[in-house]
Amino acid sequence: MVGTMLKSALREIRQSLGRYLAILAIVGLGVGFFSGLRTSQPAMMATGIDYLEEQRLYDFRLLSTLGFTEEDVARFAGEAGVEAARGAVFTDFLTVLDEGAERVVRAHSITEDVNLLSLTAGRMPEAPDECVIDARYFSPDRLDQALTVSGSNDEDTRELLRYDSYTVVGLVNSPSYLNYERGTSSLGGGTIAGFVYIPLEGFDFEAFHEIYLTMTDPAPAYSDAYDEQVDALRPGLEDLVEERAGARYEEIRSDALEEIAGAEAEVSDGWDTYHSERDDADEELKEAYQKLMDGEAEYKQALEDYEQGKLDYADGEQKVADGQRELEKAQRELAAAEKKVADAREEAGIGQTELDKAEQDLADARKELNDGWAEYEKAKAESQKELDAAKKKLEDGEREYNEGLTKLQAAERELRDGEAELDSGEASYTQLKQLYDSASQAAGSVSAAMGVSLDAATLVSRLAGGDQALIAAVGQDTANQLVSGWSAAESQLGTSLNSSALAGLRSRLDQSRNELNAGRQELSQSRQKLDQSRAELDQGKKDYETGKAEAEAELDKAYRELTKGESEYEEGLKEFEEGRTEYDSGSAQLDSAQRELAAGRRELERAQRELDSAQQELAKAKEQLDSAPQELADARKELDDGWAEYNGGRSDADTEFVNAETDLKDAEEKLADAKQQLEDLEEPSTFTLTREENVGYACFRNDTSIIEAISVVFPVFFFLVAALVCMTTMKRMVDEQRTQIGILKALGYDNGQIMGKYLFYSGSAALAGSALGYLLGANGLPWIFWEIFAIIYGFAPLKLVFLPGLLAVSFAAALLCSMGATYLSCRVELSRQASDLLRPKAPKAGRRIFLEYLGPLWKHLSFLHKVSLRNVLRYRSRLVMMILGIGGCTALLCTGFGIRDSIKNVADDQFGEITLYDYAVAFQKEQTAESAAAFLEEAGWSASGGLLVHSGSVDVAAEAGSKSVYLVVPAEGSVEGFLSLHSGETPIDYPVAGEVVVNIGLAESLDLHVGDTLELRDSVLGTMEATISAVADNYVYNYVYLSPETYAQQLGELPEYNTLYVLGREDADPYEEGAVLLDREGVSNVTINQATRDQVENMLSRLDYVVVVVVICAGALAFIVLYNLTNINITERIREIATIKVLGFYQNEVASYVFREINMLSLLGSLVGLGMGKALHAYVMEQVQIDSMFFACRIAPLSYAIAFAMTMLFTVAISTGMRPRLRRVDMAESLKSIE
Repeated sequence: MVGTMLKSALREIRQSLGRYLAILAIVGLGVGFFSGLRTSQPAMMATGIDYLEEQRLYDFRLLSTLGFTEEDVARFAGEAGVEAARGAVFTDFLTVLDEGAERVVRAHSITEDVNLLSLTAGRMPEAPDECVIDARYFSPDRLDQALTVSGSNDEDTRELLRYDSYTVVGLVNSPSYLNYERGTSSLGGGTIAGFVYIPLEGFDFEAFHEIYLTMTDPAPAYSDAYDEQVDALRPGLEDLVEERAGARYEEIRSDALEEIAGAEAEVSDGWDTYHSERDDADEELKEAYQKLMDGEAEYKQALEDYEQGKLDYADGEQKVADGQRELEKAQRELAAAEKKVADAREEAGIGQTELDKAEQDLADARKELNDGWAEYEKAKAESQKELDAAKKKLEDGEREYNEGLTKLQAAERELRDGEAELDSGEASYTQLKQLYDSASQAAGSVSAAMGVSLDAATLVSRLAGGDQALIAAVGQDTANQLVSGWSAAESQLGTSLNSSALAGLRSRLDQSRNELNAGRQELSQSRQKLDQSRAELDQGKKDYETGKAEAEAELDKAYRELTKGESEYEEGLKEFEEGRTEYDSGSAQLDSAQRELAAGRRELERAQRELDSAQQELAKAKEQLDSAPQELADARKELDDGWAEYNGGRSDADTEFVNAETDLKDAEEKLADAKQQLEDLEEPSTFTLTREENVGYACFRNDTSIIEAISVVFPVFFFLVAALVCMTTMKRMVDEQRTQIGILKALGYDNGQIMGKYLFYSGSAALAGSALGYLLGANGLPWIFWEIFAIIYGFAPLKLVFLPGLLAVSFAAALLCSMGATYLSCRVELSRQASDLLRPKAPKAGRRIFLEYLGPLWKHLSFLHKVSLRNVLRYRSRLVMMILGIGGCTALLCTGFGIRDSIKNVADDQFGEITLYDYAVAFQKEQTAESAAAFLEEAGWSASGGLLVHSGSVDVAAEAGSKSVYLVVPAEGSVEGFLSLHSGETPIDYPVAGEVVVNIGLAESLDLHVGDTLELRDSVLGTMEATISAVADNYVYNYVYLSPETYAQQLGELPEYNTLYVLGREDADPYEEGAVLLDREGVSNVTINQATRDQVENMLSRLDYVVVVVVICAGALAFIVLYNLTNINITERIREIATIKVLGFYQNEVASYVFREINMLSLLGSLVGLGMGKALHAYVMEQVQIDSMFFACRIAPLSYAIAFAMTMLFTVAISTGMRPRLRRVDMAESLKSIE
């Protein structure tokens, strides 16, 4: 009998395959949607967790304003619970891209074992001047190209980067950047375009900027166990970071003191050198002046000699002419005498006296030449010695200059490090002062309340000792924070925390600041002195070359003159020897003639010699007179040049000494600045960051949680619709086969066997649909969502997960919906007797419908319309099931579009209507209204363009729980123009004393209402209470707004105004303006609302894709439901359709008759579905609320219209598709016996 029922069930499946497939499709769609949504979030999380484990993302990131040393890294590596510690360097810099555009990139050093990079193209760097770049920002076209460091970067950045350009060898993804966010920077437009990873050797650094730590045997990321493991290890690491930073602070301070001492000695030596060189220069100028005066006297004498020489030359010419005439006369007379004494001519010859005189003249000339050569050699040696000495002095000066430059550069680096340490010390002092003030305030409050006298130290000591009365007075949390904070403070100070210790720390910080300022001044003076030394060295080199050339010229001139003298001496010696020979040969022959003519000859010769000598002297005089004007002009020019050189040298010397004196004074000022800076040196600020502070890590969890929230609601509704449709389908199927069931019971089949057929029918469809739906949904939807999220993340291929529990739940839910509905449908019919079942079911008693009571309306309806209305309204169960089925599908469509409406305008509403300011500037120190106005004016804003506020975090306590929210307290008691507080269209006044305004998201999450008393606790456990005066709209983050009067009354002090809200200027780039504000002194951070707005829009845009998937699935379900209900409606009315066809109805009339009812039901179901959609949307929005973000429950009229139109469009499409089936109905069916 079981086999017979199985065959019957299989036959039924073949005969009603459309209905069977509809159940299969509805169940498959529900299971696929459910399993796909429930699998997507675990699969995406598993992908992210595996990626983080493979790439070994850091567990802790340690930062210190003074950096870390290798010793620090080793110390952290040896800490219990730490598996690995790696020091790293990073910096932001401007790089020149294509077409000359500059972009900001962040450079990281490549680390081993931590933050491993995944290569997407190219290779990893093998040389220090190679790099890999951001695969999400750069294309593979950048491979093998140079990444150039822009010249517009500051000197510190260029010095930190060892090379001016780096060759790109690969593209990578980094676990530190899971999403597209790259952060902000004070450079360029304020936005970081991408990252760059460079080998550690590619940086020129003195200390690591950060340390990455990984834990030993960490639990999976995002798990509670992992968070507990981080929380357990973090306090010890924070203490160790502060300890190591403090040690480095002391080391830098000690080195700075040594450098300052050395700089003081250099300044003292500089003054000694200045005075010594000044005296030497004055002496040299005095000697030069005397030489010039002597030259002037010599020039004057030479000029007088020249005039006298012209007169003497004229007289000499006259005398020579007279002598020439007398000599000619004497020669004629001598010739006559010689003629008479021709025989005595042999006695004439050269006189011995003349030869002796010539010999003496030659000897004198020889001696003069020898003296000249000796003097020449001496001058040459002395000149060479002076040149060698000058050259050595220049070389020594060059060496001293290079040594001084090296020392100066080292001192400048140490000074910068000192300034960073001093800034950190100031922050630590502020924290200690706040802790001491909080303890003192608590001690005062307890003393007044308990009637005892307690100071801060006594209060903390008794609290640490467990004094329950005091603990009750201040509160357990306050006591714990005071004791732990006091202990940490005294550990940091190394002594008791009191006003004296704080004053001492303040004094030391001030002293350090003074010393640093002195060091800065001294370094500036040293720099100027070095520049002056460089100029003096260059001038010395020039003077050396000039002196060398002049000395060589003088020696060359002397050498030529001596050489010329040697030639003249040789010629004279030759003439003397010739004369001697001639005299010796003719002496004997001319003896007698010589005696007779001696007197005449001697007289003639004497006259001749005198005449010759006079002519020679006259020629010499002529030559000297001719050259004298040029020589005098040269002498005058030389004197003028000398005076010009003297005056210029004196002026240069004066300028040089004035500059030197200025340099020394500047050096003294810099030394004073360096001392002041050292006094102002602050202890370092440290930060112990975890993965939660990583934007990509935190956003990945938040973004995937959106899918998890949606997966809780929608699949349930899908299953409800599926169960409803299955119940409708099986009930009508059982009603159709009422007679068959009666026959089977009459033949002896029991209820279980008969019900088994129908359970098999629906169960097999559910099982097949569940298997197909799970297979497609659990594998398809996660992949679709991951591809959507790849726009933001996309760091690794999706890793699908198999969830056995989910599989079991999916199949169980599907079988429950199908087989449960079948059981309920069969149970009633199977409870009847076989004889009752064999008779046709009695028609439902006809009765008037409510429209018939509306006479005028009913009379105007045609017959067929009246029949359709009676059919629709008479069968109420069918009506309800149809309306609920169609309405459920419309509700799903309406909800999907409504989710989009609720989230799409969040960013515009928040940053266009509520948050009106553009920048939130956070300062390092408290500001006043005057200092804030000065800050705005210096940055280029008007004073009215900013609002000074206190901004901080407080805990809100209520009966429903507590939350950490942002507190805003304006200095002026009003936020008009910067924040718009309103509820809907109703503006809200800023709260007065004793009142507080909260945002709607906070109010709903903590069940707060207007008139409730709200308790606020700040970071030092100060408590404030205020009455909620209004609930304001706000969509991003949670805020409470308080007046300064309330703050002062509750805490006994005015708030610290640390934030400035700034309005952006028209048509200005927000990132460039943000960079300008961030670059101002004293600014710790600038929040650019445009960046926050972009981040919110990008996050919500991912939800748009999820909504698209939901709408598609809802549309598919609606189509299947409408098809199934239409198909059932036609099947159960086959005889009725055949009858009206026999009665002569045309095809179009038949179709109109049948589909008119379906259209009416679709219309009613769609209208009901719009209401159901509103309710479902409200419920869904409660489930998908994201922390720190509020979504208004909003469905646009257009969304209602689209959902309604889609449902009706599906109805029309299905009706059109069913027309051929109506044409295929056989009219003979109407003649068959009902029995």
